[in-house]
Amino acid sequence: MLGTCTPFLSLGARLNLKLEPRIHSATKLFSSGYTSEINKSFGFSEKSSKLFPSKSLNHINPRNLHTSLTNYKKYKKSRLEQFKSKFVSAEDLNKRPSDLEIAKKGLPPNQPTLQGRIERDRRHMFHQMDPKHGYWTNKPVPVMEQMKIEMRSNPKKLLTQSFQIVKGEVEKWTDEVKGGEYNVNKNLREAFVRPGQRNKEWGFQSELELDEWIVTRDSDWGEGYSSAELKMNSAGTGAVFSGELSTRVPADGRTEEAGYVNIASVTKRKSFGRMKLLNHWDNYTHLTMNIRGDGRKYLLNLKVKRDLDITWDDRWHYPLYTRGGPYWQYVKIPFSKFIFGYQGMIQDRQQRVPLRIMQGMSITLKDKITGPFQLEIKDISLHNDPFGDDEHFAYEFYKVPNFWIGL
Repeated sequence: MLGTCTPFLSLGARLNLKLEPRIHSATKLFSSGYTSEINKSFGFSEKSSKLFPSKSLNHINPRNLHTSLTNYKKYKKSRLEQFKSKFVSAEDLNKRPSDLEIAKKGLPPNQPTLQGRIERDRRHMFHQMDPKHGYWTNKPVPVMEQMKIEMRSNPKKLLTQSFQIVKGEVEKWTDEVKGGEYNVNKNLREAFVRPGQRNKEWGFQSELELDEWIVTRDSDWGEGYSSAELKMNSAGTGAVFSGELSTRVPADGRTEEAGYVNIASVTKRKSFGRMKLLNHWDNYTHLTMNIRGDGRKYLLNLKVKRDLDITWDDRWHYPLYTRGGPYWQYVKIPFSKFIFGYQGMIQDRQQRVPLRIMQGMSITLKDKITGPFQLEIKDISLHNDPFGDDEHFAYEFYKVPNFWIGL
């Protein structure tokens, strides 16, 4: 009798189940020949009496041995239910946490909707659907959809505004032609930059110049508690980028890291909404800045125009170390020193920044230190100093197999 129970006991030990009391009671009932009582002892119903067709415990099916009160197979979702659970109904896309839940958990007030969370968390290795990953302040509506809406409401007003827009764009194009935007001789003269020549790209001496920059914080998207602003200094000689950096993570069950502020240059446009590239950067060797910082480390980011969606997040970075104190700091950075990264991660296969397709730049603070910050900027300029930097690219090129990095 003990020999017949040994396989069952070893199986129960391997499953780490507490079956000893039921095994002893089942052994006594087995010696009496009561198969139905054995089924009740193990928690099986009378319909499962076929599990014990004879007086040998070797016929027990190990798949049915469990001590839980519920059957896993009974509550297991079907493949169709698992497939449906991956989709969200249209009426649930605009749902967001209630004001009561936001106040109870201490969440940032502007929590995203369910659709916003899905768009921000969506990642694909070979495709990127949204250039901003769902982080839109005013998401553009497709032209045809906007025209359909306005055509239903007021078609006369739509036609009038359309002609006015076209007229304004034609006037812009005329000014570009008169100003020599398409003059070959003028462009050739500007392409030849003398050694030591400087060109101020962005100034910070007026409110109109400050409008060329956009301030963003993690609190803008409901993912943090940082604050920041860009305003003129008291003397009117520059702009002050200041605020409070907070590394506190919201208890929303989604955000894993918080604490960043950023200013980014507005993309320049020509007539008819065409992007104006900063291709004249290719004639210079250094990026210069006049700043007065607080001792913190900021990050400079250069953005270039990319056509393929998987390269939209390509950036070139360089740290900006500031000194605290009342004195201004002159920063001169060679373009060969900027490091290539993708979505904030340094890449193994490095390359020099392509200045011919330059689109803009940004300044980020994310040093994981909670507290106030202040960065005063007087100007951002370009400098041609061919004798100050004789390197084409300052970093080593590693030979990395293509399949490691998906290229």
